[in-house]
Amino acid sequence: MRLIMRGVFWFGTYLTIILAPLVVGVVFFDPGQAASPLIYLADAVGYIALALMATELALVSRLRGVAGAFGIDSLLQFHRQIGIASMAFAVAHPILLVADLAYTSRILVPTAATPWPVTLGTVAFVLAALVVGLSVYRRLMHLSYEVWHTTHGILSVLLIGVAAVHILGVGRFAALPVMRTLLIVYLVFFVGMFLNYRLLRPLMLRSKPWEVVENRREHGQSHTLVLRPVGHDGFRFEPGQFAWIGFGRSPLSTDKHPISFSSNGDIPNHDGTVAFTIKELGDWSGGIVPKVKVGATAWLDGPHGVFTMDREEGAGYVLIGGGVGITPLYSMLQALETRDDSRPVFVFHAANDFDDLTFREELAATAERMPSLTLVTVLLRAHEDWEGERGFVTAETLTRYLPTSLYRHFQYFICGPTPLMDAMEEVLPKIGVPADRIHTERFDMV
Repeated sequence: MRLIMRGVFWFGTYLTIILAPLVVGVVFFDPGQAASPLIYLADAVGYIALALMATELALVSRLRGVAGAFGIDSLLQFHRQIGIASMAFAVAHPILLVADLAYTSRILVPTAATPWPVTLGTVAFVLAALVVGLSVYRRLMHLSYEVWHTTHGILSVLLIGVAAVHILGVGRFAALPVMRTLLIVYLVFFVGMFLNYRLLRPLMLRSKPWEVVENRREHGQSHTLVLRPVGHDGFRFEPGQFAWIGFGRSPLSTDKHPISFSSNGDIPNHDGTVAFTIKELGDWSGGIVPKVKVGATAWLDGPHGVFTMDREEGAGYVLIGGGVGITPLYSMLQALETRDDSRPVFVFHAANDFDDLTFREELAATAERMPSLTLVTVLLRAHEDWEGERGFVTAETLTRYLPTSLYRHFQYFICGPTPLMDAMEEVLPKIGVPADRIHTERFDMV
């Protein structure tokens, strides 16, 4: 209940921030600035667009209070959708102005004679289109994550600044002293929050470096990196959580990626080592990670995430992992074993073929030691002599193993390819699993 209340509080705060400029504009309205309804509507969508863009900086700043209520992965997915919504409001703003006939379509293509606030509005629109367009079409443009991440941050800050100056320069509602004060507070607060996340927090990590002590190849074209804290005690984490990890001499590098822990956070090793398991999927995970040498310096920002069994009580647990998505689930399983937890645990481990089964030996060994664990392996492409499940994880697969009288009271954790998680979010409610007992982890941000 406390988590729900925190979620309600933060979502209410978010709506308040978005709508505050409109409320202030109405309360302190100057009759001398009277205009047509379309102009008012155009101004309203413009203010909403700016407020949405400004709060976007907060959504990616890893605020622990907000992340604790929703999870950083959920916030990043929300960030993507709100970015598209803010672009829609930005598009509506000039269209409504032209529709009112108070302005001509020439405002869309400014000239030397165009007032500078209007020109800045066009510049802000172009910047917004770049921010959203590069995010949506990054893969089609074959733009690396690292290049996109850097340009995305720079363009976003420029966009907020230019849009704010545009509004202040145009006047009308922004001519009110209270509105000018509010807009400046927005600008300073959200840009400052973003710079704190991009600059100050990384600088604080300089005193907490980590050293790579092992780079172990795993099944499924994956690598496990074992890291040891240097000059500090490291940290504990809840099983299922993740950290942002990067390499190099300085933590200021933008080349950081969210990776789930694959080690047991309950009982860290005597030297504080932690482990991450990473599949070769992109430029960083496929090009950098396999070549990381023992002794290399790493930087960790964490732990983060609410995808953890420690926050969800249930009669038992069902862990459904696809490919390297088994990583946070394996971390949970290790914790359950070390706690001597006697509640039933069902692990459905899905992969394309036998070679893709990351941690297959470790899971099999754990199943031998844990009487409460039922391990079900599902292969999409299996040899003729394969005795396990074949195809996809389906409702029939689940109900064949889960106890009829109890499975609705279990907690379900799913991590893997997007099709697997989408399928489970559809299948589980159909077999009677309450929606609040279904938890997924997604890192497919852009």
